[in-house]
Amino acid sequence: MLKVWEDIGSLARLAPTPHNTQPFRIRPRGERAELVLLTERLLPREDHGNLYVAASFGTFAASLERSARHFGHALTVTPIAELDTERLETRGPEVVLGEAKLDGPLRPEPSAALLDARRTSRLPYHDRAVEPAALAALSRICVDYGHRFVHHDDPSVVGPLLKLNAEAIIDNLQLADEREEIRGWHRLGKTPEFGDGLWQEPMNQPAWELWSAFAAPSAFKLAGLKSFAVRRYLLTQRGTRHVALFCGRFKAWPELYRAGRLLLELWLEMARHQVYMQPMGSMLTNPHYVAEIERRFGCSDCWLVVRLGYSDVPPRAPRLQRIVIP
Repeated sequence: MLKVWEDIGSLARLAPTPHNTQPFRIRPRGERAELVLLTERLLPREDHGNLYVAASFGTFAASLERSARHFGHALTVTPIAELDTERLETRGPEVVLGEAKLDGPLRPEPSAALLDARRTSRLPYHDRAVEPAALAALSRICVDYGHRFVHHDDPSVVGPLLKLNAEAIIDNLQLADEREEIRGWHRLGKTPEFGDGLWQEPMNQPAWELWSAFAAPSAFKLAGLKSFAVRRYLLTQRGTRHVALFCGRFKAWPELYRAGRLLLELWLEMARHQVYMQPMGSMLTNPHYVAEIERRFGCSDCWLVVRLGYSDVPPRAPRLQRIVIP
């Protein structure tokens, strides 16, 4: 039975998590398994209330079910009924977030290629519009989950939003607690096959930029250097024709879990259409920028902002080799 869980975990480990922290583990108990969160991998200072890591458990759960079907197993994930997400980091080294149960064999449903194709692309995008059929599919999925897909392709909206995100990234460097929390998750050097964190190649940033951001953050308060950094970052965003907001309930445990499952469905649908996205999370972890998003778009329940389009195949962020634990 351990081999079954190892197989499932070998594919489920591809699920995206905030800053590629990969905090979820599988602890087999025969045909059942505990799904465990390692609290040392949380980001409570940046991920206020642990909202995004809680949502990413929904993404992981959906990946786990799909991975099981790939190997010919029916599997159901049942999350725990209640969870105080704001206090996760105070609950010891491990928190059980749910249970996975094998429900018997079924005809394999190949998913490896699609799960592998689902990637964040921080590369420049090809300067062409996303096909209307892809945008309509994303909207339908959001509606099915009780959320809204708010899409914009007007350059007068797209350009300023990309610039706002670049400014948010730089301004967030001045928040010492948050900066120091994520410092240890940024990696320099050649991207390994297995690992975690944010590496310079998948981030599409040279080592000197990543190093300077943490070595001398106060320098970016200077207007000239900040403007230079914004322009540099926007070069990686060229070709972007589309931005989108995902809006809906995103506060309490059950709705966070559901939003995470929605996110995987959206990402996989994009992969089917060969569309990539890049989440622009820096604007939604800073109250100033949250207020600005609400002002610009008139929505108070936006939980994710992305740019989306076509690009070259982006490099894969590494994943840990094994997520099954005793």
